[in-house]
Amino acid sequence: MAAAKYDIYAEQGTTFKLHLQYDSFVSLTGYNGEMQVRDTETDPKVYLYLSNRGVTGGGVTGDFDPTLGQGIAGVGGLSFNTGVDGTPGVSGGILIRIDKTTMSNIPAKKYFYDLKLTNTNNEASRIIEGVFEVNRQITR
Repeated sequence: MAAAKYDIYAEQGTTFKLHLQYDSFVSLTGYNGEMQVRDTETDPKVYLYLSNRGVTGGGVTGDFDPTLGQGIAGVGGLSFNTGVDGTPGVSGGILIRIDKTTMSNIPAKKYFYDLKLTNTNNEASRIIEGVFEVNRQITR
């Protein structure tokens, strides 16, 4: 099945949260997830890398090369089997969260992203993709 298309609009300098309901009949216990935000689909540099282990951003430079172990750890990432407010116990719920400091360092412009899930059998699926547009903050 092809990844669903969904464009995300985020703001510099604010905490970003987005809740997705993957499938209410599928528990995501034991799954791993990865989401990357890039300038273009083929650009080797990443602006945001999220997983169920955390979030990494480019710091004051904005971007980083994940193959070199670069990037600045932030607060957030992907949480599975959660509700809109992060409460556990909602089967198939995915919460994407990025702290305000990490979002402050992302240059305002249009990027591309996708979100990939890998199940306990090591089968991977891209579940969603689209534009990740960051709007410039005025109040700093």
